[in-house]
Amino acid sequence: MDMMTEKELSRVRLRFIDVIKSFFLEEPDAEKMSRWRGIFASLHGEHINPLFDAAVTDFCKLLTLKNLSDLQDEYYVLFTDPFNKRHVATTASYYVDGRHHGETLAQFRGLLAKADLMKNESVIDTEDSIPVMLDSLARLIEDEIAGSATARDYQTQLVVEFLEPLVESVYLILKDDDRAEFYETCSLFLKGYLDLERGLIMEM
Repeated sequence: MDMMTEKELSRVRLRFIDVIKSFFLEEPDAEKMSRWRGIFASLHGEHINPLFDAAVTDFCKLLTLKNLSDLQDEYYVLFTDPFNKRHVATTASYYVDGRHHGETLAQFRGLLAKADLMKNESVIDTEDSIPVMLDSLARLIEDEIAGSATARDYQTQLVVEFLEPLVESVYLILKDDDRAEFYETCSLFLKGYLDLERGLIMEM
């Protein structure tokens, strides 16, 4: 694979990460829903890997059957409703340590420090949340494009040690939650994408 092709592939990875981050970052709006419909319509029929393909098929169906209000209600109930006793956490510490702001957060902050990355102070989510981890992965890909010799090693550590276990935990919670039809599919798509990421990181 020549350098130009690697850079093109990296930019495709950045676009996917941006889309996936938009699922979990905040409640969806009309612009996001329109964007998702266009993206998944274009992906439908492609054969990438089983998890990824299954999620794309489900997305196309759900984005046809559900309206914006349906998705907004689902997001609110799962992630932001302060009175919901079945609130779905999206931080690694919660699943690994049994509480937010646990040792896993400290470990991930250590990785970010080694990679010379800092969370934007305007971001409310902790560093070990899905959106911030995805943003960190994107920044490491940008560092690799810029010529960093260590960025790929940090990407591997982020994906294998932190993101994959977190996403698996979130997926299992959403899979068993009858309120989570759309966001179960979001987590399934992220699982499929991380499987691709692992393969790309190991082969590149």
